[in-house]
Amino acid sequence: MVFSSTIFIFCFLPLVLAGYFLLRSIRSRNTWLLAVSLIFYFWGGASFFPIILYSIILNYTGGRVLGALQNTGRERLRKFSFTIFVVLNLLNLGYWKYTKFVMQTICDVTGFSLTIPDIVLPIGISFFTFQGMSYVIDVYRGDVPVQKNILKVGLYIALFPQLIAGPIVRYSDIEKQLDERTHSVDDFASGIRLFTIGLAKKAILANSAAITADAVFGMHAYQNEPAVAWTGLLCYWIQIYFDFAGYSDMAIGLGRMFGFTFPKNFDYPFISCSASELWRRWHISLSTWFKDYVYIPLGGSRKGNAYLHLLCVFLLTGLWHGASWNYVMWGAFWGVLIVMQRWITRKVKIPFSVPKMISWAFTMFLWLLSLVVFRTESLYECVQYFRSMFGVLPLQDVGFSLPYYIHKYEIFIIVSGMTAMMPLGKLVYLWLQKKMPEAAFTVLENTGALVLFGISALYVVTGTYNPFIYFQF
Repeated sequence: MVFSSTIFIFCFLPLVLAGYFLLRSIRSRNTWLLAVSLIFYFWGGASFFPIILYSIILNYTGGRVLGALQNTGRERLRKFSFTIFVVLNLLNLGYWKYTKFVMQTICDVTGFSLTIPDIVLPIGISFFTFQGMSYVIDVYRGDVPVQKNILKVGLYIALFPQLIAGPIVRYSDIEKQLDERTHSVDDFASGIRLFTIGLAKKAILANSAAITADAVFGMHAYQNEPAVAWTGLLCYWIQIYFDFAGYSDMAIGLGRMFGFTFPKNFDYPFISCSASELWRRWHISLSTWFKDYVYIPLGGSRKGNAYLHLLCVFLLTGLWHGASWNYVMWGAFWGVLIVMQRWITRKVKIPFSVPKMISWAFTMFLWLLSLVVFRTESLYECVQYFRSMFGVLPLQDVGFSLPYYIHKYEIFIIVSGMTAMMPLGKLVYLWLQKKMPEAAFTVLENTGALVLFGISALYVVTGTYNPFIYFQF
């Protein structure tokens, strides 16, 4: 079940909201949310259901054990227990996500013939594993108190808005909200508006761009003219951003309807003028997770080799996205760029300043190049697609030319998508809010959201393409 589906929008969500607000106590509301969240996950695959239960029980137990050993003087046992619970989390993630990748790599390198099991990746395992593991780490560090109620730990890990595709929520983000939440008409309305914006990003922009992107990438690279290859990549850029940013907006909006405040996951990443700035604005919850739980513990920039620490973080970031050498190379690509940027900034005195427009254009160009690595399924396909883009791949069995893929509607989607990536809409919103009377602005805001929801709902009902890219991670 995805947020941009008719069954979720018109059945699941209304029933969950009705049940939630019919209940009065925070305990009964939490129990209701946990129950429907588990149903939500069960809907996506009954065979995966034990995995989410395992994660809940494992991390609840880890918190209780580490809490019991705190201030007992048995620090070696506490450290050993902490290591065991972290390893069990990683083994669970590693088995489901990386077993096939490791075995296939062994076969490719050694020439051995191994029977590779057909392991299906559970939906959202990377997200809820990182959430559960962060709770155990924070308890060990003493950053958060032990939660003795397993239902609250279960709700933290399994809460359906952010369960299967983020943003990655820390226990400290919602610790107090598990015990006490405030609800208001304004907050609920803002949650609906944010959900609607996310739905529009997904149903209108991402799904429309995906049709062209999938068609182009579905061809062999040697069948695509350079203009077609660049167009397919541009559409994939629009697809992946609005797919994930749209999901994040919907998740944050849903959380707000139920009284939860989730962290922002995107902050206009494509206004960035450097690689490091881009990663401060893109998938913020993952970047901060790796910063707090990998980069700083390794020594950060204060102890050891900061460049090596950064490279390790980005290699892990790439591997987190998928069990493929393409993802490892994608992470290495950004890691090397950011290491080079930091080294140049600190070690080289440049006698002139690079205009921001040039820095921005270069950063976006690098982002586009990295998307080829991210989208293709093997390093060979990646190299071939690059050759196609730059016109050095001999054409064979040429496919469709550019006019086949690009018509007035596709141009509208591309222009709308590129415009929506920039903060122009936010600036107009703030300007209208400042200039208009409060009552008139509220009417305009809610009317606009209603119209946008209606258009998005039509896309959902009539559309055929609707998967979320980040479900596979």
